[in-house]
Amino acid sequence: MKKQIIIFTILAFWIILPAFAQRPPRGHRQSQPDVIYVEVPEKDDGNGAKLNLGICFAPSFDWMYPATEGYKRNGATFHFHTGVKLNINLTQRKNFYVTTGILYERLGGKLTYVDNVEIPGLIITEGNAINRTYTNQYMTIPLGVTLKTNTNHNIAFCGNVGLYNSFLIGATNRDGYFFMSGESGHEPELWERQKSKYEECALIKEAIYGGIGLEYAITRNSRASFYINYAHTLTNFFKGNGQAVNTMTGNELKAKMGYVELVLGLNFF
Repeated sequence: MKKQIIIFTILAFWIILPAFAQRPPRGHRQSQPDVIYVEVPEKDDGNGAKLNLGICFAPSFDWMYPATEGYKRNGATFHFHTGVKLNINLTQRKNFYVTTGILYERLGGKLTYVDNVEIPGLIITEGNAINRTYTNQYMTIPLGVTLKTNTNHNIAFCGNVGLYNSFLIGATNRDGYFFMSGESGHEPELWERQKSKYEECALIKEAIYGGIGLEYAITRNSRASFYINYAHTLTNFFKGNGQAVNTMTGNELKAKMGYVELVLGLNFF
């Protein structure tokens, strides 16, 4: 019996010891396998689409630069433009576009000056100080170029420059002035009027614009964009050849506009 116990013990050690010999020491255990990081693919891979269509809305702050003696700027007005833009790609990647489209614009400004004021049935004495606010409506065809960097982390930085070619479709002004009734003991009264004023404003507006912005790739086929543009008119806001004059002095009206636009857009490739 003792002989059998001894033989069994030797066999057990012969089986178990190799297993312990192959086990690494506690302080030198094998390290865990390296974690493999997978880079998330860009939503916009940069492959050039020949055309993309966009919609935009742009709040704007606009003011006037009067060039007629006695006329002064009287602050800025808040307006906007909205419409559809078409971008035509001229490269193999999404870096260079020609931009056009059609926009509806509302623009204007405020002027302070001295003039005669006529009300039906009355002619107010000469030399009334007038505060006038212009609001014009235009149908505009932009023509410009847009440059974009390659997309990095779904963002591309951009710049744009071009021309706004505009046609007048509506014009109004609001006048504020003090009316002297002529009766003794009466203080001047503040009057305000609003009316259409096609006959004073030029039918065509040409403006140059430029700005910077960024675009974010929402999907592989769409981008959201934000641009800050400054635009400056190249043409007179008023009609020339003596069609718009100060009735008191006879001076021809001349002014240009400047405006800052915050352009929000959505483009589809």
